[in-house]
Amino acid sequence: MDATSGEIWNLLPPALTGLICMGYAVFIFVKGGTHLRGKGWHTKKEAPKSYYFMLFLMLLIGLSSIIFTAIRAFQIFNN
Repeated sequence: MDATSGEIWNLLPPALTGLICMGYAVFIFVKGGTHLRGKGWHTKKEAPKSYYFMLFLMLLIGLSSIIFTAIRAFQIFNN
C-alpha cells in the first residue's frame, strides 16, 4: 500500500506536539524555573518538585510523541 497524502499529513500534529513539549522542557531547563497555575513563575529553588515534575513530564511527552511518530512513519513508508 502506498502512503497517501492524508496519512503523511496525519503524522504532523503528534510530531509538532513532541517538538513543542521538548522546546518547553529546554526552556524551563535553561531558565531554571517553571510556571505554576495561580502562582506564576517559580524558580527551581522555590518549587523543586514542580520544576522536576514538569521537566520530566515534558521530556516524556516530547520524546514519546517523536518516537511513536517515527515508528508510524516507518510503518507507512515500508508497507
